[in-house]
Amino acid sequence: MNIKTLSPITKIWFIISLLVLLLWVIPNVVSYYKNQKLYAKKVVQIEKLDKRENSFGIKNFHSEVFKSDAEEYFDKVDVISSSDNSYKVTILFAKESLPKFHTFLKNISLNYRVSVENSIVYKEMNKSMRVNIVVKPF
Repeated sequence: MNIKTLSPITKIWFIISLLVLLLWVIPNVVSYYKNQKLYAKKVVQIEKLDKRENSFGIKNFHSEVFKSDAEEYFDKVDVISSSDNSYKVTILFAKESLPKFHTFLKNISLNYRVSVENSIVYKEMNKSMRVNIVVKPF
């Protein structure tokens, strides 16, 4: 196929497609990969900040220490080790203490190096509540 034998409309469409490729597609692809690298770099920086030791007075998670601290606020606390380096925590408290539990739950990551996994299961029992949560230390 010779370029001289192509019709003028085909030549114009070819030139337009090359211009679109050079002026729009290639810069967008370059920008995408540049942003992807920048995002990966920022994620690594955030993970480094997150894994600092003793940052802001946060305690490393230990099941017995966590249990003794939680027992100061609630009637009964059980911490059971489960798979994947996670712990199943069962807390029993009076229904009137539900706002106190929500405050405890909101501040748990500020006091310990843990994250709350999965869903929180509330179970009502007479005049008390039983809550099951799964925490994972990091």
